[in-house]
Amino acid sequence: MSTTVSPCPNRKTWDATVRVTGGHPQQLWGIGQAQVSAEGPGLRVDRVMVHDAEQRTVGYAQLLLRREAERMVAGTVNCHVHRPEDLPLVAGALAGWAREEHSGVLLRFQADTPRTPGTAEAMAAAGFVRPPGEPVAAEPRRLEVLLGETEKDVAGRLSEATLQRCRAALRTPGVTVREITAQSRALANIGLRTRLINQLLDDLGEDSLLLVATEAAGDGSETALGYLWFVHTRGLAMIYRLGFTRRGRDLGVDDALLLTGIVELQKRRVQRLDGGDPDETDVPRVVQELAAPERPVLGPWERSLGEVPAEEISSEAADAAAERSDTEVAAELGLDVAVPSRSSAGDVADTVPGPAAEQGDPFAVPGRVRRARDLTRRVVGEGLSALRDAAGR
Repeated sequence: MSTTVSPCPNRKTWDATVRVTGGHPQQLWGIGQAQVSAEGPGLRVDRVMVHDAEQRTVGYAQLLLRREAERMVAGTVNCHVHRPEDLPLVAGALAGWAREEHSGVLLRFQADTPRTPGTAEAMAAAGFVRPPGEPVAAEPRRLEVLLGETEKDVAGRLSEATLQRCRAALRTPGVTVREITAQSRALANIGLRTRLINQLLDDLGEDSLLLVATEAAGDGSETALGYLWFVHTRGLAMIYRLGFTRRGRDLGVDDALLLTGIVELQKRRVQRLDGGDPDETDVPRVVQELAAPERPVLGPWERSLGEVPAEEISSEAADAAAERSDTEVAAELGLDVAVPSRSSAGDVADTVPGPAAEQGDPFAVPGRVRRARDLTRRVVGEGLSALRDAAGR
């Protein structure tokens, strides 16, 4: 089947396509724009649609373009392909576009389409391989958390111990949870810096939900305990960025923010939450309880587009850019410790540098950052009735 690729320069058209076709939140225009704002000129985003011979759209992707080792590398994160059988077709079309339009030498490809029998073999036949040096599960999967429409839809699947943890966090004297929008002045009013946060809120627009938790001292001053940032379409939400201080985690503020976020996502009629990879270290028990049956996915692939072997190009530049972005956001919110994000640049390094390591913070120990990310997600959707009780609603 022949294909054509065309750029989409209109934000409204692009986002409407993502919403109507059930695309992943990672494909929203604001995600790419926010990453450019955070990384600067080292990143370019090319939003393209792939059409078949009848000019029907069969897939689309935000191509993330970075120079690595002086060579142009293109990447996709949860790009959308309508049908699993079209995965090699769309991936091949994107590879050709990256090579011809951007002189790319490598395409890193990841799609949101479920894996079906034969898709991996078809990708291999199209010249794609698994990334070298990165362990990939034989059958990659994702957890999906169904949010439901009422408190009982979620609370009924959870343990009493988890509900008690949420109640205790929300009833801690002086702890406040706020929703921050581009129009609110809440951050400035509690003494937090706002330059980068305001820029990201503007980039992400109405598809963004940012919650910040603070603790008031005896003199009335407030200190940030943590933040949780969702990005969503009508059908699906993802955790875009998050970060907590050690005290915030000890108090259970991470749980409280997740609970509050679930309530707000339900109000926005969001149906599901991307719960992450079930094979990651220490998958939280609560996520396992809430998750629907595991969803088989294609996982990461890549294809060399030139004479340079793929193994000669690493993703360290992208990882470093993502880590810098996460650290800047945490600093803007008054947090000393940056916890890995769910941003479009992919996973960050396995250590968190800085004072946290000297203080013995377990989240700064090498090899535990991935675990930190999992643990802060562990109560997604848990105990909505507890939230309402604690908030006096």
